[in-house]
Amino acid sequence: MTTATPEGLGDALIPVVNKLQDIFSQASLDFKLDLPQVVVIGSQSSGKSSVLESLVGRDFLPRGSEICTRRPLILQLVKLQQGNGAHAPQAEEWGEFLHLQGKKFHDFDKIRAEIQEETARLSGFNKGVSDKPIRLKIHSPHVLTMTLVDLPGLAKVPVGDQPGDIQARIRTMVFEYIRHPTCIILAVSPANADLVNSDALEMARQADPQGTRTIGVLTKLDIMDRGTEATAMLRNEVVPLRLGHIGVVNRSQHDINTQRSMAEACAGEAAFFEEHPAYLEVASQCGTPALARALNRILVDHIRAVLPHIRGRLEDALSRRVVELQVYGHTPPGHTSAQRGALLLQLLDAYAVRYSEMLEGRSEALPVSELAGGARIRHIFQDIFHQGLSSLNPSSELSEEDVRTAIKNTAGVKGTLMLPDAPFELLVRRAISRLLTPALQCKEFVHSELLRIAGQCAPPDIARFPSLQTHLVEAVEEYINTGAAPAERMIKDLVACEVSHINTDHSAFIGGSRAIAVVMERRQQAAGHRDADRDVSPSRDDHSRPPSSIGDLGEGPEAHSNGGRVPIIRNRPRGPVMDTHQAHTAARQGLKGMEPDLLYSPEELMEPARTLQQRNSPHHHQGAQRMASPGPSAVQRHPGTPQSGWFSTLFKGGPEARADYGPASELHQPPYTLRVRDSVSEQESVQVAVTRLLVESYYDIVRAGLQDSVPKAIMHFLVLFVQRGLQQHLIRTLYREELFGEMMQEREDIAAKRASCLAVMGALREALATLDTIPQTLASRINTPHKLSHDGRLLAGQGDSQPLHQMAAYGALPQRSHSYKNLGRAARMAVAALAACTLSDSDCPAPAPFGSSCMQGA
Repeated sequence: MTTATPEGLGDALIPVVNKLQDIFSQASLDFKLDLPQVVVIGSQSSGKSSVLESLVGRDFLPRGSEICTRRPLILQLVKLQQGNGAHAPQAEEWGEFLHLQGKKFHDFDKIRAEIQEETARLSGFNKGVSDKPIRLKIHSPHVLTMTLVDLPGLAKVPVGDQPGDIQARIRTMVFEYIRHPTCIILAVSPANADLVNSDALEMARQADPQGTRTIGVLTKLDIMDRGTEATAMLRNEVVPLRLGHIGVVNRSQHDINTQRSMAEACAGEAAFFEEHPAYLEVASQCGTPALARALNRILVDHIRAVLPHIRGRLEDALSRRVVELQVYGHTPPGHTSAQRGALLLQLLDAYAVRYSEMLEGRSEALPVSELAGGARIRHIFQDIFHQGLSSLNPSSELSEEDVRTAIKNTAGVKGTLMLPDAPFELLVRRAISRLLTPALQCKEFVHSELLRIAGQCAPPDIARFPSLQTHLVEAVEEYINTGAAPAERMIKDLVACEVSHINTDHSAFIGGSRAIAVVMERRQQAAGHRDADRDVSPSRDDHSRPPSSIGDLGEGPEAHSNGGRVPIIRNRPRGPVMDTHQAHTAARQGLKGMEPDLLYSPEELMEPARTLQQRNSPHHHQGAQRMASPGPSAVQRHPGTPQSGWFSTLFKGGPEARADYGPASELHQPPYTLRVRDSVSEQESVQVAVTRLLVESYYDIVRAGLQDSVPKAIMHFLVLFVQRGLQQHLIRTLYREELFGEMMQEREDIAAKRASCLAVMGALREALATLDTIPQTLASRINTPHKLSHDGRLLAGQGDSQPLHQMAAYGALPQRSHSYKNLGRAARMAVAALAACTLSDSDCPAPAPFGSSCMQGA
């Protein structure tokens, strides 16, 4: 079965990556894509450029004793297919720069000159460094398809016009390339220096601490000190790397000066590893051909691993750019009034539609992480307004004293015998009036939400036109405010209607008779609980109080049942009682000089029977005489009472009144602020409890009605008013020809951003189309092994079995070579030739005898 070799996969995959690099290398694009590539790093004069030239098989890079690479060089090697047979025409080689597309350089000396000139354009002629890359593509049948990046050498001392921080700048530039996980690091280190001090390996470890994507290259093996060798380093024993180390022998400066050809240099490299006894067992893993195969295989595996991720990034980036383009608009607004008017009408209609969709919950822009649009308005109605009204309790702000005061005030001078209606209506109107504030707050909340929605539903295209945005905001806010005023009037009218007429005939209203029955039942239950407690605890000292005393009502915890609606009546100590004779005597003496507490004793009014019994007793007359003879403090005026004026004189009694009635008959004047007594009669207690129950019953009816009617009023007069009429209002307000020129004026940066976004979208679509060609390309690329020509460069061959150079690349040949390490020189040369051969034993047309060199495959 025919399978694709790593070189065949490289011929299919690496050109795809190279094309992606060309697509996204355009200066006008603001999108960058991290693609798999091999980055060559090393210290200055470590042999980086020589390694690249050996891989290409051509002398084309600038050279010198000082820094030569001053800008990153992205080198794309593209393998050309060569015809089969001895008489097949040789494929030509050429180079092409991305900044000079379409111009082919067949003379590699001119390629070197163009590199120097392009470097000088940005970096100057005096050792300056720039991070702007030069892109060079070389087409040749003698290379394996791959992408290499040559970076400036890691220098430490500035020269020429280099800045003082040249070391930090170069290291920053190098790290920016090698930090990406898609990058393969080719760390070049000279073998004649201590490997643990290698600048290249030190930088590689910063970006790749585990060493999973770093491959080491040892140069200058041929000029190591006599008696030293790098076998341990090549065996990956000194500085272990997952991808290992490969040794190469490049041309020396003397070879360059004497113009030694690359073919001779490759042959000399092969002879060095074949003849050097220390490197025989690792010879198959050394040399430029082995390095080329390893780089090709590693790069292909890396590309296959990251291609799905690359496709995902391209698709995500394209989706984001499509959304971004909607903000900039697909086309300019146009120059004629008709074109601008048509676009304006389209935008206004789109805004109104999006607003309605947000209210109805049909918008595609609604978030999934929070409530938005109409859902927030419903939340205001149900969870804020409805629950807020339900939590209001009229009894919490309606004290017993308030109810008693209302009952007495509404009775006037006549007093009350039965349950009056006036205090109930007074109190319930006041409770209903307090519902107006939360109802208006609900309207304000909905008003704010409508404005919030107005800022969320604008079409992306509107952002292009600042003037249109301003006019649109003003028009929408004006229309929403127009609907807010009728909604507020309707809410006030709803509350006013409830206050104006108290409908006691409502079916849900408890009514007076039922209220009295409920109150009396509660009082009987409370009395029963007190009797039970008295039976259980007979030791309590209760014989001093009459068992039927009104003060017993409401004592104990039972008084607080039913929400505290059972009134509490407290006992007060008995005080002096004034009989009829003393009262007339006081009246004759004048209304002055008496303390209010002596005149308004609660016990006097609550127990008239006791007063009548004591009226004829001698002790009673003695007490009256003592009360009628006040001490010095009795003549003090009550605080807050007017002290002068004819009205105060008339009220208190002047000197003449004191002379007529005598100082012993002076009454206490009423306080300036008069409140109800602390003590409560049984009739008052029942009236208070019934009145509170009636207020609560009717308040619940009104509250339930407002919970239903207020949201309806807001929906009708505000929400639906805005939703149904916004489109016509916008057209009537903004669609005017005299405003077309002002409102449809784009921002200055929109046109440039639209062009950039369209360019990136085009590049992304082209990149995705390029990735779509990979399956067809792989299907057409089957096993096409390679072999070495006599001058040391790779040639194309044929065969279906796995070539030996692939076995060397995968580590199968060192053991084979190791088994012959004790043979003589001729045998070792034969083994080395066999290891370098690309043909299988069965396909070899002229197998050489053992001990001689194979001239077919090597």
